[in-house]
Amino acid sequence: MVDALNVGVVQSFPEIEPPGARFKYSERADIKKADMTDTFDCEFDNANAPKRILRFCVSRICYAADEDDPERKRRFQEMQVLLQRAKAAN
Repeated sequence: MVDALNVGVVQSFPEIEPPGARFKYSERADIKKADMTDTFDCEFDNANAPKRILRFCVSRICYAADEDDPERKRRFQEMQVLLQRAKAAN
């Protein structure tokens, strides 16, 4: 876990179904955006707020509510809780 996450190029796709977003990131503070290789992809239930996450992938591992793997399903549930907490804090 890190306190800060450096985000590179962000791509948003609100016009496709399901809407989604993708970005490159790094936990290293001294990295250039062009050198970031870790990718985060997510899909949402709709393009407008409030949004609910349907699925997300970190690099090549994906997580969703209908996961068969209990560990991946738990990580998905944790992400939903974190997003709810973030909404409540704003």
